[in-house]
Amino acid sequence: MNTDEPAKRSLADWESAVEKQIREAMERGEFDHLPGAGKPLDLEENPFTPAEWRLAFKLLKDNAVAPEWIEQGQLIHQEFAALATWLEQQARWQRERLAKAKSLAPDQMIAEREHLVKAREQTCQVYRQRAQALNKAIDTYNLQVPDVQLQVPRLRIDDELQKFIQACQ
Repeated sequence: MNTDEPAKRSLADWESAVEKQIREAMERGEFDHLPGAGKPLDLEENPFTPAEWRLAFKLLKDNAVAPEWIEQGQLIHQEFAALATWLEQQARWQRERLAKAKSLAPDQMIAEREHLVKAREQTCQVYRQRAQALNKAIDTYNLQVPDVQLQVPRLRIDDELQKFIQACQ
């Protein structure tokens, strides 16, 4: 071990150092007389909400309505999950049918494989249409969100279809 290099600290070391400082400050009584000590937190208003938006947000909250972009985001995530589940089900069906086809007579096996190819092509076509619609919704959503960090990445259709085709075998 080289003694010239400073020792590297792990995340646990930093956490224990921070915890030690907090514990020592508590022992010194530095947290005893803070404003609002012993009272429940007031979480009704977000102090970071601009004053001109507070009434609008309060009305939305009081009527159990979310801003449109939040509702749109929920729909996007639901469709994203539904599309992934559907594609996995289609791949599983393809694998099961392919496994059963191995026990068929040669002419039936050929017919079954042709049927599976057509079914796979149809699945790809339906997936592509649904994914393109989802990407349009994602584009609209990404234009509405108030912060870039809230944006959702577009679905990489060709990559997903390639994974599906590989999963079918």
